[in-house]
Amino acid sequence: MILSDNETKIDMLNNKAIAKTVADIIRDCDDRPISIGIHGDWGAGKSSILAMVEDEFNSAPNKNDKIVCIRFNGWQHQGFEDAKIALMSAIVSELSSNVTISEEAKDILQKLWKNINWFSVVKTAGSAAFSLATGLPPIGLLNTLTDKLKSTISNEKKVKGALDSIESYMTDAKVFEDVSLNKEFSEFQRSFEELLKKSKIDKLVILIDDLDRCLPKVTIETLEAARLFMFTKYTAFVIAADEAMIEYAVHSHFPNLPTEKQDDDNSDDYSKRYLEKLIQVPFKIPALGKVESEMYITLLMISSQIKDDDNEFNKLLSVTIEKMKKPWKNSGFSEEELRNTLETSYPSLIEKISVANQISDILSGNTQGNPRKIKRFINMLLLRKQMADARGFGDLIQIPILAKLMLAEYYFSDQYKEIAALTDDYGKCPLLIEFEKQLSTTDSLSKIEESERGAIAISTPRDGQMQETPKKDKHIEQWEKDEAFSKWVASAPALENIDLRPYFFACKEREDFFFEQIKSEQLRELVYVLMSGKMAIASKIDEIIHLSNDESQLVFNQLKMKVKKISDISTQPKGIDGIRILVEHHKELENSLLSFIESFQTDTVGAWICAGWDNSITTEEGKERLCNYIEKLKTNGTKLTKTAAETALK
Repeated sequence: MILSDNETKIDMLNNKAIAKTVADIIRDCDDRPISIGIHGDWGAGKSSILAMVEDEFNSAPNKNDKIVCIRFNGWQHQGFEDAKIALMSAIVSELSSNVTISEEAKDILQKLWKNINWFSVVKTAGSAAFSLATGLPPIGLLNTLTDKLKSTISNEKKVKGALDSIESYMTDAKVFEDVSLNKEFSEFQRSFEELLKKSKIDKLVILIDDLDRCLPKVTIETLEAARLFMFTKYTAFVIAADEAMIEYAVHSHFPNLPTEKQDDDNSDDYSKRYLEKLIQVPFKIPALGKVESEMYITLLMISSQIKDDDNEFNKLLSVTIEKMKKPWKNSGFSEEELRNTLETSYPSLIEKISVANQISDILSGNTQGNPRKIKRFINMLLLRKQMADARGFGDLIQIPILAKLMLAEYYFSDQYKEIAALTDDYGKCPLLIEFEKQLSTTDSLSKIEESERGAIAISTPRDGQMQETPKKDKHIEQWEKDEAFSKWVASAPALENIDLRPYFFACKEREDFFFEQIKSEQLRELVYVLMSGKMAIASKIDEIIHLSNDESQLVFNQLKMKVKKISDISTQPKGIDGIRILVEHHKELENSLLSFIESFQTDTVGAWICAGWDNSITTEEGKERLCNYIEKLKTNGTKLTKTAAETALK
């Protein structure tokens, strides 16, 4: 079951404490206006806290008819012509439908609607007349109209004609009684306060959400509209927004404002001051710590299988909230707690709980305890398994394996791509397996020494002669340097015996890691043999000879790709003998072979490149190309390669 990403009243994060505190502050303010900010990063749970605040006032036993809650979603109203009008209309409309209105109050409501209609008609009329007279796009409110006209129209007669048209339009509409917007706004405020008093409302609570999703212009307009009410008695505004996004909106809307402190100015950044002046009581939602994140992940995995209104789930939820009250004294769920709390559900939830334990450390650290990021990862995990089931290969997907690979995909993307690229035709990644074994030795992870990574180790055998040990593969060399990635590799489950192909396919969204893969089982087996020694290859000569031109090219490309993945080319890589024998029997591949040889960097390739091509490169043109490449090695190659090149050219 995919988890809902909408706000919820089900508290898995102990955020109800914030909602209750907000509600208590509002109740204690009597008739005094107050503005409260709920601040947090994207996905921190701001919308859910607003839902809980609303529930504090509307649900029994807290229900109070004298406190009215109104929700306003700035993002949903973004398409409106004017955010100020949208907010005022939403508030007055909700009051009209939710409050028992006396005859006296009805008159006031009509007056408020007249004010709102005036604002709306001014904007519409001004824009319509302006467009009609000039052919230019609509503009903003009437008080900016004249300046706009003068700045955009050079023809004086056209300016006068447009203004006359607007005045005529406004007069006909019988709303041109007073063009002073300030006066209209002041009248609106007085009428609004009078309405609340006559309706015997103790407090009107306006909950504003999703401003950080809006365009900067809409964000600022909504906040400016809120200011019309904020100094009105009997009102409380609770604004949920990401502080950083509000600051960005201020910068975007007022680009000429200073952004930093001046030498002679002790003030803070103007964008921060804007929000501080607007919000009297700010609440910052704390990020989840490691323990809270782990418990939250466990709850989400469990709620993906059993409903959140299940009695056993609610028992676990109660345990969770108690633990979250003092997280420094707790270490998450114990197996005994889960077993005892979930009772009948526990056996069917073992895998989900195991996966939660498996991913919680890396997931909580890389999401910085952000609830939405955590939930989206889990949703994608469940969705990919569900899609695999629907596409007919779900039986090949184990959720613990999928979860581990997704952690790499999300948080170690470079290494994930390397693993995918290094995975062979049987779904195994030899280098990853090698690194897993390396890390599985006793305390191996803690014993990785930074200074010795990548260096050529010198060992002294019993005969006293110094020998050079092989240099580590470049991928393992780089992987060792990343402690977090090493921790991921060492974590359960091990991938040694896992066919990774269905998992990469399940995660295939932007990139197909197997687009070049050979579909024929017979050809895959041949490629495997050609990557082996000469003895094994000799047994397949007849099969090699009978390959079609297309098949030989496909096999060659696979061999070439596998060889190029090998970082250390100072010694002859596996697959070179196979390539030589393949080209020996398929002369049409000679040019492809020469291009392949020429692709090796002269300063890193070993001496092996200088010999062994006589049976593969037989044309005069081909020999000349090979000689030209070897000639470059005489100048740019390693010491051993230079010597081998001189010998080959004699």
